[in-house]
Order: sequence, then C-alpha cells, then structure tokens
Amino acid sequence: MKQFSKKLFSLVVLFSTANIMLQADCDNNNDGDRVLPFLQWRSQGRDTARKLYGTTSYAVYQPDVDGLYGTFNATLQYDQSFRNSEITQALFGASLRSTPGTTTTTNRCNDDCNDRFITISGLENADGTFITDRGAFEWMAENFYLPRDFESTISFSPKVRDVLLDLNLFVGLDRWLSGLYFRLYGPIVWNKASLNASEDIIAPGTSPYEAGYFSDDEIARANLFPGALAFFGGCEPTALVADTDLTIQPLRFAKFSDCNLPATTTNSCDSGCGSSQHKTGFAELRGELGWNYMSERYRLLLNIQAAAPTGSRPNAEYLLPAQIGNGKHWELGVGLGGSWKMWCSEDEEKFFSFIVEADITHLFNAKQTRTFDLKGKPMSRYMLAQRLEATADVPVAQQLIAPSDSGFQFADEYAPVANLTTRDVKVSIGVQGDLVAMFNYTCRGFSWDLGYNFWAMSGSKIHVSCDDDNCPDTCPTIIPFVEDTWALKGDASVFGFSPINSTDPTLTVPLGATESEATIFAGTNGVPTGTPPSSPLANPGIDSPVAAVATGTVALFEFNSANPINTSVPPVFISADDFDYQGAEQRGLSHKIFTHFSYTWLNHEKWTPYVGAGFSAEFGSHSHHDDCDVTTTTTTTIDTCPSSLSFALSKWAVEVKGGVSFH
Repeated sequence: MKQFSKKLFSLVVLFSTANIMLQADCDNNNDGDRVLPFLQWRSQGRDTARKLYGTTSYAVYQPDVDGLYGTFNATLQYDQSFRNSEITQALFGASLRSTPGTTTTTNRCNDDCNDRFITISGLENADGTFITDRGAFEWMAENFYLPRDFESTISFSPKVRDVLLDLNLFVGLDRWLSGLYFRLYGPIVWNKASLNASEDIIAPGTSPYEAGYFSDDEIARANLFPGALAFFGGCEPTALVADTDLTIQPLRFAKFSDCNLPATTTNSCDSGCGSSQHKTGFAELRGELGWNYMSERYRLLLNIQAAAPTGSRPNAEYLLPAQIGNGKHWELGVGLGGSWKMWCSEDEEKFFSFIVEADITHLFNAKQTRTFDLKGKPMSRYMLAQRLEATADVPVAQQLIAPSDSGFQFADEYAPVANLTTRDVKVSIGVQGDLVAMFNYTCRGFSWDLGYNFWAMSGSKIHVSCDDDNCPDTCPTIIPFVEDTWALKGDASVFGFSPINSTDPTLTVPLGATESEATIFAGTNGVPTGTPPSSPLANPGIDSPVAAVATGTVALFEFNSANPINTSVPPVFISADDFDYQGAEQRGLSHKIFTHFSYTWLNHEKWTPYVGAGFSAEFGSHSHHDDCDVTTTTTTTIDTCPSSLSFALSKWAVEVKGGVSFH
C-alpha cells in the first residue's frame, strides 16, 4: 500500500503540474471584448477514456499471459454539443451584449436583450438625421451594403455533432518481453457543424446612398442587399454595381453557414448562407509502444506514442466549419499510468480496481488557412476596406493637388477585411494532456467502469508560413497582400464634386479619405451617441483631414452641398503588422465524466468476445486568461500583449463497444 501511495501521489503531482502549465483555466472570465476567429476543438481521435473503458478487466494489460495476446474492438459513438451559447460567445464576444443608447426606442435593443444575437443598424433615421441612441455594440449596416436606416437582429443556435467508429488494436508482446505491448487506433468520423443563423429584419430601410459615399453615382435602395445575411453568406453584390468601373468583392472567408436569407427578387444571390458544414474522414492514426511493470495487485505503465494527421485541414471559408481530427498536426509524446487492484475475492472472480492513465503529446507545426481580425478591433474581418492607388494613375483632370495630394486616391474597389487578412499560417500547440482516472468493478463476466477525464491543450502559436505574397500559386483564393494599398473605409465619403460650367456641370474626383479608428460598430465621421456633426458626408472625422482640391478647381464639395469635403493627408493603410495573429491563439480545457457497462464471455478459450455500452458528459471551458503585464499612462491603459481565450466544446455522448480478445 505504501508503494502504491507513492505512485499515485506522483501521478497526482504530474496532473496538477500539467494543469498549471497549460494555464487553460482561470478565475478571470472577462472575455467580452475578445473573440476567436477560429475554434479549435478536441480531436475526435484524442480520447483516452474511450481507449480504456470496457477492456481493462480481461482484454489489455494482462499479467498472467506469457505469449502473444491482444484484442480488437470497435466503438460506435454519437455525440452532440450542449451549452451552445458558449460557442456563440467565443465567436462574437461583446457584440452579443447590446448596450442601450441614451434613449431607447420601441425596436431598439435594451438591457433585456437575448445575449445570443447581434444587432445590425445604420447610422441614420429614415428622414436622414443621425441616430443618437445606437447601442455601442451594434454593427454598422454601412459595412454590409445595407441602407443607412436599416435595422435587424441575427440570432444563432450553433450545434456540433459527430458519428464515429473508433477502431482499436492492442497486441501484448510478452513473448519477447514481459509487459511489452503495441497499440494502433483511430476513428472514422462524420462531423457536422451548424451555425444556424436567423435574421429578424426590424426596419428594411428605404434610404439610398448619396452620390460620393460608395460611388460617384447615387445607389438606390433596390440595388442594396435585402438583409445582412446576404453579405455574411458571401452573396455577389452585383446589383449594387451600376458603375462598371466599380469592383466589389463578396465575402470569401469566415462566412456564416446554415442560415435563413430573407426572400428577394432584386439580387442575384440565390442561397445566401451556405448549408450546414459536414465532413467524413479519418481523424488521426495513433500508435503506442509501451511497457508495463506488473505485480500481483499493482501495475505501472510507460509508453511512447505518435499520431499521423489524416483529418481535415482548416481552410477559413466558414466561421464554424466542420472539423475532423486535430487540424493536420503530427503528434509525439508519452503516456504514463498504472492501476491498483483495491479488493479481490478469494476465488478472484470479483475485484475492484482503480486505474489512472495520462497521455501527453506535442503538436508540431501544421499549415492552415486562417482569417484574422485587425489588432484591437474584434470582428473587424467583416469591416469594409477600400483600395487606393497612386495619384499618378488617376486621370489628370481628377487628380488631387497640394496641399490635399497625399499621393493616393480611391481606386474603385471594395473588399471585406476578411478577404485581406486570410493567410496561410503555421500553427503549433506546445502540449496536449489527456488524463483518465476511473474505478472498475468486475464480477465474473460483468464489468462496470466509472471515471473522470481531464483534457487540455496549451495556447496555440501562430506564425506566418510564407513570404509576403503568401503562396498565391498554391492558395489561389487568397489575395496576395500588398502594403500601402488597402485602408478602412468606415463611414467616409470616397468622392468629391465641384461645378465646372454649364456644359460639364460636375467634376467627380476620387478622394483618399481613410478611417483607421473605425470599428465594426461605427465610423469616425459621426458618433453613435451625442450630437452628430452638421455634415458627416464632408468627412470631418477621417484620418488627418485636409480640404480636398483638384486640378482645375478651387475646392471639392459634398454632393449638392456647399460644405467643403476632406481627404486624408496622409491616408492610413492597413498593414500586415496589423493582423492580430496572437489574438487568435487559443487554449482549451474540458472535464468529462463517463460510465460504461460491459460483458465478456469468459467460457471461450482462444477467442473471447465482449460488448458494452456507455454514456459521457464533457464540460468545456470558455474563459479569458490574461498573463500579460499592463502599462498605465496618464491617458490610457495598454496591455503589453493580447490576452488569450480558452475554449472547448461541451458534449454529451452515447456509445456501444464490442470486440474480441485472442491469445
């Protein structure tokens, strides 16, 4: 007993040390302003509990077999996520916590709002006046080609499901060395992930876009999207482009899936969001070579193990994609464990055992395609970016001149930020731990397992995998990112106008107006609360505003107005250094309880069949962990590095397991 206590204490210390090292759980749950652009959940092939239950009594780790022996079994399992609001929270963060404005209208979200929907709203009322009571976390409709007086809510009911067939071969090699064994295993998986987005349009909006805001022409309401899900589903905004010189990229990455698009007859997009994402494949092929030290009542195990990636590789097309396996990581690690036969009847047909096993692996670099936000701007992947070109490439009559010439002007192209920040990267995970502690009661052929399973992974590390052009040959859907080209549009006007003469009454000139301080919630020309500027279309709040002046005219104006219009000198571009790689790094942790009942037909000598069934419930974490220093100045508080999020799925599962042992 004293010897076993030392072994058990060592395993407990190992478990506690791994838990601290992984830093995957903490008391700080202030994660409202943090989001994960991609959720990496526990691989379907990483489950030590499923590996062990139903087999420890007679099939594996047998002390009284001198020759070759082993077992082959298959587990059929169905599992489904629960506590699905945590998926939504991890994906959308503070956007789900709508904050009322200074006054609350009948339709506007208030403190009683369901925390699982986001609000999409424009900056203006139907009469063209600025809204002064917009919630601080309402997404700006102008980003999504919706009217400025549009309002809707999008709710989510995400769900992740698996059907898997886990195949497991164990061979005891006692013929060559007592206690030596080999194991090969892995599951065939069907996985389905559904975001289940549904839009409730509160105000469809009637306002057109004034000339100068998106184009040098006015854009009628009929040419805009009918609802926000058309944008998030990746619809082509073809009807919006009345000007053939204007290029508008649809959303290509981080799209919503499995959602209901409002009916329309004015847009060419038929389906809106994609259907539920599902995949079928083999998760990982895992192998172990191990050795057991065995005595009459005690056993101590040590193994080396590896996993070959055979599952799916993340490609960033959808926000909640189906996933099979660990993300294409090779794994290498060790396993430690042991057991104690706590009680045994005199005839040895009944016994009660305690079993512990821990698998610890490192996940090597894997190439993945990921979409990122901009630093300090959660959800900015859905903001609108404008492309600027050199002034020298603009027709001479439309060129800005000093002091308003920054060298860059609008180039008639828009793209969601996600299309720019989707990159091929390399992802590694320092350590992954999977520990099982379970009790087993065996009475002749009947066996009952009851146990606890702890799983965790340390924070992932993300690195850019290619050079500046980011593999355009191998990744044709990824646009090569070019510096000094793209900038945030926010709510800036991109054209200015000036009367010339009666025969050519208006000169239209592209500006270089950027809004680097814009967010998914608002631009910088107007304010969501308080008193709006007298002429927000004149670009009063853009970066470094300077009155725009063009060749052949004194100054440019807002369309049909005497208000001088500003351009940015200099404009502020999106840089590759702005991509928030570190903010997308994720930890994971879960706690699972499980039980399994099985029966073994002991009257068979050479081939011994067994069958069983069980149930489990896994509780995943969703917490915010800040292990960075904080610097406070007289004006602001700055984190020296971004905090990280811990997320793991919560799932319940039912399974049946059957196999045959041989010796």
